[in-house]
Amino acid sequence: MKEQGIVTLDALQWIVYHIGVIISAPVVVGSALGMDAAEIGKLSQLTFFLTGVASLLQIWLGHGGLLIEGPAAPWWAAIVILAGIAREMGRPLTVVRTDMEGALVVAGLALAVLGTIGLIKWARTFFTCRVTGILLMLLGLQIGGVGIKGLAAGGLKLFVIGILVLLMVIYLNMNGRGLIKNSAFILSVVCGWLLSFLAGEVNWPGIDAWFSLPSLLSWGPPTFETGSIVSFLLLGLLLVPNVVGSIAALEAATGERLPIKKYDRGLAASGISNILAGIFGGIGTIPFAISAGLVSFTGNKSPKPFVLACAIFIAMGLFPPLGALAGSVPQPVAAAVLLVSGCSLAMIGLRDVMREEIALRENFIVGLGFLSGIGVMLLPHSQWEQVPGWAAAILSNGVIVGALTSILMEHVILRRKPASHPAGGAGK
Repeated sequence: MKEQGIVTLDALQWIVYHIGVIISAPVVVGSALGMDAAEIGKLSQLTFFLTGVASLLQIWLGHGGLLIEGPAAPWWAAIVILAGIAREMGRPLTVVRTDMEGALVVAGLALAVLGTIGLIKWARTFFTCRVTGILLMLLGLQIGGVGIKGLAAGGLKLFVIGILVLLMVIYLNMNGRGLIKNSAFILSVVCGWLLSFLAGEVNWPGIDAWFSLPSLLSWGPPTFETGSIVSFLLLGLLLVPNVVGSIAALEAATGERLPIKKYDRGLAASGISNILAGIFGGIGTIPFAISAGLVSFTGNKSPKPFVLACAIFIAMGLFPPLGALAGSVPQPVAAAVLLVSGCSLAMIGLRDVMREEIALRENFIVGLGFLSGIGVMLLPHSQWEQVPGWAAAILSNGVIVGALTSILMEHVILRRKPASHPAGGAGK
């Protein structure tokens, strides 16, 4: 009984650690696609459901690691950009929604095929420790940026509560022992929620039913618009380094190497998950690199809490009251956890970069890759208004730009002779 209680507590910690990223996606995407509150609520419910299903799919058929597969920031950023372009062109947002369904199905099918034929095994030498390190550092900074914005999004009272949650997480991780330390995130978020409730800052969304199944093609029959398909196909290809980086981060956190075939199986499973997202009218998924941060913090590598967490995510999608409870966590409270996870991810990336000596060549590879990614993150959204949608979806993402820059520097501009090429960070 005691062991079951600990497993349940660890599973809730998996939920809490990722909730900030997961609940942000449907709100941002729904607003961009002109959805009302009820439609955004249904999208949130579907997002929880797909996150649980996709994560279990990775355990059973994919890479097999403890990485939550959830709504990918590059996917929903691309949807926001394409929706903005559609508005300017006078296209109905209802049509854009069905365009997204069709494009996600096509992109997911492409990723599944590429994983099945062994794309990452063929391209593994591209992912040196510098490339994966820059990718992880930029992912950490991107998550940290979302955390900072979220922390400041709810007014002074919630900002103070968010800071207290952040300090509590740090204190319990630094000074806690045993179960207290391992439960630092769930304890801190529960305390933050209670403080927010007492301060009158907890909003309860309306609940129409106690149980509901996700509906297929919730936005209508898919349409296949050429621009959206090209954008999503290119973005899907450019998310391959993200898959590699996430699995490499987990390897760094656990100290265990995965065979390269697991990488390709993970890519294929992500493709299947994106096909499901298109069929259900959801948001595209990808393995969360921040999951490695939780494993690194707690040292817990047991699959039982992870599988239970996936089951809870599915339940949150099937039972609206559970999803409503998770959605009631104020944004600054969830953002405090995002800051911690972003910090952990950035440090894993830094350690990856420092695995080999930084000479003059490596200085340019790391420096230009990192700075190009940061520079793109700092550009205003208006910068991309005159850029074609397919290009804006790629060039506006600092993680993708930074990773591509480092790959270009490493393998083209400052290419070494094959005999002296360093070992990659993507397993063997």
